[in-house]
Amino acid sequence: MTAPILIGGNGHSGTRIFAQILEHNGVFMGIPRVTRSHYSHDLYMFDLLDRWVGPYLAGSLDENARRQMDSQFRRRLRLLFPLRPRRWGWKNPRSMLLLPFYHRLFPDLRFIHVIRDGRDITLGNELAVNNPYATLLLDEAEQSLRPEERMILFWGRSNQAAMDYGRANLNRNYLFVRWESLCQNPEPEVRRILAFCNLGMTKLESPCRMVQLPRSIGRWKQAEPDLRTRIVSAGSPY
Repeated sequence: MTAPILIGGNGHSGTRIFAQILEHNGVFMGIPRVTRSHYSHDLYMFDLLDRWVGPYLAGSLDENARRQMDSQFRRRLRLLFPLRPRRWGWKNPRSMLLLPFYHRLFPDLRFIHVIRDGRDITLGNELAVNNPYATLLLDEAEQSLRPEERMILFWGRSNQAAMDYGRANLNRNYLFVRWESLCQNPEPEVRRILAFCNLGMTKLESPCRMVQLPRSIGRWKQAEPDLRTRIVSAGSPY
């Protein structure tokens, strides 16, 4: 039985294409009938994520709750991946927020950390701005900021936390990929991803063709000048 390959990042970071690349190269990413939809590769773990991510980030779980969380995730993953004789894994943006937890479950896991420009994540995406976890990484004074400012701070701090943990604890089992780099120059990034997962390069051309350059890159520039200025200023430390 091999350890899983996890794909995570902020919501709306483009993690889907990474799952498609891995699946095309032989990684078992879940059974279609137990995914959220036919294309997403998001497993039916949303109830668990909805229940546990918030308290986990807030640090409000006692020992009994931590054992319960551990048991529920183990049981669900056994149902979703009953046999693991080959490379397997899943993608869900919130995997990034639970990285230390997943690492404890699977000490040899590999994590692909997808980062998309936080300005594009924040501006032009109402769903991202309403992220329910954004306030959990803010101090009391920051709670009163505008939603876009809170989101860019959450984007920076959540990505920084995952990066710091990955580099310090996962070492070679941590891979950081910029979504824009994949979109703008697919081949070297696809090579990096496949090499990281110990997959062959025989199926390189098709995954590269899957990658498209979306119009949404740089959409933050279309926002109002004052809002752009405040978002850039708030996100500048990251």
